Amino acid sequence: MTSKRKKQANLPAEPVAGSDLYAKIYAVTRQIPPGEVASYGQVALVAGANSARIVGNAMSNLPNGSKVPWHRVLNSQGKISDRGEGGSDREQQRRLAKEGVYFDGKDRVDFKEVAWTGPPWDWLEENGFDIDLLALKSQGIPRRGSWVRWRL
Repeated sequence: MTSKRKKQANLPAEPVAGSDLYAKIYAVTRQIPPGEVASYGQVALVAGANSARIVGNAMSNLPNGSKVPWHRVLNSQGKISDRGEGGSDREQQRRLAKEGVYFDGKDRVDFKEVAWTGPPWDWLEENGFDIDLLALKSQGIPRRGSWVRWRL
């Protein structure tokens, strides 16, 4: 990551798999506190990604040992998404359980209990996110999944 990009985006230097968008996705994901989860779509909206799938790709490109809390991002049903390479979801479930996030008999979390409410407004402003645009974009999204408690 170049110093120009670090200064411009004001984001931590984590792995960038080819774009500033991945850096934004990782920065947003770092804002999800322990014991809470977000959906891929929620992270995508905040980071400015066109789809939740891009967030999934960013997470799959994280190197082993990354400090990005990838395990706190779930699909809109509150489930762990299948791994493209056929990997196990046990590690993700283990990490979430360690933080007090549990799954029901259908392998879903209760978003009403553990949904992330989004990043703080001051963090969004400090990191150059367009709050007005985020508010406009979020208005047209049906409120299900982790959106239940999201404040935008």
